[in-house]
Order: sequence, then structure tokens, then C-alpha cells
Amino acid sequence: MPNPKLTPRKAPRQDRAKATVEAIVIAAERLTRQGGIEAWTTNHVAELAGASIGSLYQYFPSKESLVVALYLHRREGYVERLAVALAEVGKRGAPAEVAAAIAQAWFADGAPAIDWGFDLALRAYLVASGAARKLVASDEQLTRLFAQLLERRGWASAAVAPARGAAIVAMVERLLAPLAIEDARWTTPALREALVAMLAGALAGA
Repeated sequence: MPNPKLTPRKAPRQDRAKATVEAIVIAAERLTRQGGIEAWTTNHVAELAGASIGSLYQYFPSKESLVVALYLHRREGYVERLAVALAEVGKRGAPAEVAAAIAQAWFADGAPAIDWGFDLALRAYLVASGAARKLVASDEQLTRLFAQLLERRGWASAAVAPARGAAIVAMVERLLAPLAIEDARWTTPALREALVAMLAGALAGA
């Protein structure tokens, strides 16, 4: 089993260091979009970012650690988008209304933080390379968001809300997102209604 080094030697603290790390992550995303994850090395990233390879390795001890940073950065964006959407729904609203807000946040054409095909490819690479342990905290954060929603609305007890939250996340990321990638019609009104119905059923425990 692969066991890449994933823990940085240090974290960026000064503005200049933070700017360097940001440039490295942006370069990694650009190269991944241009040729795929397998096509680049850390040397390519450092060159594009205008950083030395030594500087890169201070913050990213392996290629996998850099892909982790890219994936988590993007995931933070759509977790925040979802949290805002749920907050806007407020304490009222039936499961169908909440499901519609989720669908709008994660699958609408105007969701710039989300590129399901790109993000799922990053995740698949990390799982295959033995870096999945670095994704656990982010997965748990998303699960808690749904668990808190279910418990707050009275749609699940405290005992079962975490499991239900995890099931909803799995449904979205392992079933609905791949469907959205493979079939462009998923964004049509009819299929959007089907998506909302599936999410509403999961929220209500149907």
C-alpha cells in the first residue's frame, strides 16, 4: 500500500509564505486541468508558481499532500456554499424546500465553487494513493452539517442523525454527483425535480 508523506514541515505564517502556498495550490489546479493529475510533478508546479522546489517541499512534502490541499480548499468552498443555503432556508421549510436549497447550492449552473468531475477525480487519486486519511476531517464536517440540520428540524434523533447525515452525503457525492457528470440532462427541470425528490426523501427518512 502506498504511504505518501502528507504532513508539512511547517505551516505558512507570514503573508509572503501564505502567498507562496496559494500560488503553489493554484498552479497545481491549473496543471491538473490542463493535463490531468498524473501529467505533472512537483517540479512542474514549482516552476509554474515561481517558487523553488525547496520552498514547495517545506509546505508540501509530496505530490499527494499538494493534491490534498487542493481538494480540501475546493471542498471548503462548497461546504460554505451549502451552509449559506441552509441558513437562508431558516428554521422553517418542509424537506422538499430544504432539498431544493441543497440542489441549488450544489448542482445549479451558477455554482462556481463546484466542479464535480474535477473534485471527484482529485478524491479518487487521493484514495488510490493512500492519502484518504487526510479527507476524514472534511468528510466529518460535512456529515455534521447534515446531522445538525436533521436533529434541529426534528427529522432525526441525536442517536441516528450522524448516520443519516453520512448517508445523505454519500448519496450526493457517490450517486447524484456522478450522474450529474455523466448525463448533461441532469440539469434539466425534470431531472432536477427528481434530484430534489430524492433528497427530500432522504431528509425526511422516507
